[in-house]
Amino acid sequence: MNTDQLPDSTDHLFSRDATWQAWLEVERALALTQAERGMIPAAAAAEIARCATLDQLDREALAADIERTMSPVMSLVRALAARCDGDAGGYVHLGATTQNIILSGKMLQLARSHRWLKAQLAAQLECLADLAERGAEWPCVSRTNRRHALPITFGYKVAGWIEELERNVERLEAVESRAFVLTFGGASGAMHSYGDEGQALAQALAARLGLGVSRVHSRAAVDGLVDYVTTLGLYAAGCERLGQELYTLMANEFEEVSENQGEEVVGSSTMPHKFNPKYAVNLLAEAGELRSLVAPALETARPSHEGDAACNFRLYKLLDQAGALAYRVAATQRTLLTRLVPHPERMREILMANAAPLMSEHIMLELSKEIGRQRAHDLVHDAIVASRDGAHTFAGALFEDDTVRRHYGDRDALERALSPEHYTGQSRQIALTMAVSARDLAARLNRERREVPASLR
Repeated sequence: MNTDQLPDSTDHLFSRDATWQAWLEVERALALTQAERGMIPAAAAAEIARCATLDQLDREALAADIERTMSPVMSLVRALAARCDGDAGGYVHLGATTQNIILSGKMLQLARSHRWLKAQLAAQLECLADLAERGAEWPCVSRTNRRHALPITFGYKVAGWIEELERNVERLEAVESRAFVLTFGGASGAMHSYGDEGQALAQALAARLGLGVSRVHSRAAVDGLVDYVTTLGLYAAGCERLGQELYTLMANEFEEVSENQGEEVVGSSTMPHKFNPKYAVNLLAEAGELRSLVAPALETARPSHEGDAACNFRLYKLLDQAGALAYRVAATQRTLLTRLVPHPERMREILMANAAPLMSEHIMLELSKEIGRQRAHDLVHDAIVASRDGAHTFAGALFEDDTVRRHYGDRDALERALSPEHYTGQSRQIALTMAVSARDLAARLNRERREVPASLR
């Protein structure tokens, strides 16, 4: 994918003008759909569609009218109706209510940002696939409870990030059918103004707008949108996990990775020697902010009766924040991945600094073939304890045992068995498998985006 085609942000999709234009798009689609169903004259619908662009309206006059009426959709409807020639203006907004337009417009804005988000995720997957392939052969130490565990390869670590990102893509795609749904049933949702035509009109309108359609058009049922914000929160948590891992590995005590920041970047205003992480820090800050929107979103999931503007207005603001911020998080994570500089020689240095104890599992499993697992475990554990005082190496403490000498024959054979570089399990195979999986998913996401009609992008 050509990532140059990706916008720097999707903030513009949630601007005041973008919001007004989304409302106009809904009014346009409503008129055209009503005309197709014989509910209004075709000529009136064509005129409404011609005028339903913000460029045709006086933005300053519209803003002033909204200030007076405190009813933004009503002000927009008046402006649109006045712009239409003939009697077409009398058919604008026929049977709709304010929240129908606001909510449907918000769906269009959010769906567009969501499609751009998935394009960023495709780019991330491609970056991770490259990193998993490159790192498939780089031995390093794994850490559990922040302590050295077993040898792995760096590519295996990346494979775990790939699978988590794939799960987040799966979640984001699954929530689409619950979140991007048209709710268009009039003032109380029960199709009073449309009667028997209501459900068919809503289905046709949803198809025109590229949305799903509610079966019960209750303005109080916002759980699908809250579900979307919580799904973005899970995605943010995954970004934090990746970012925190890389942030930690950039510390002087590790330096297994670093960031390519360029020569002009300054680490500290007082300490010239400092080269502070920048992209990892930005990712952690932005992802934490996105994750923090989950709790307030849940608070909006309890509107009263058949509609509650207080809850809805809070939710709309959160959706704007979450939609724009999710894209920004994805873009920052991609930047971090493209700027990441792995140091495989440093990974190996840390792995080999005290390599023998890392092979305790391998030695235990070998000895268990002769003396059973529990006895082998105790034998190896005792050798580890004995080597801690510095009087013995781990290999020396092991070789004092008759079972170990009998099994390995000589000290050189034991020393070879204690080399960790080739005891990385299935790390290489897993890394390469997940690289292929990431590329396949990225290709599908890119292909599906190209198939979206231009009018819905």
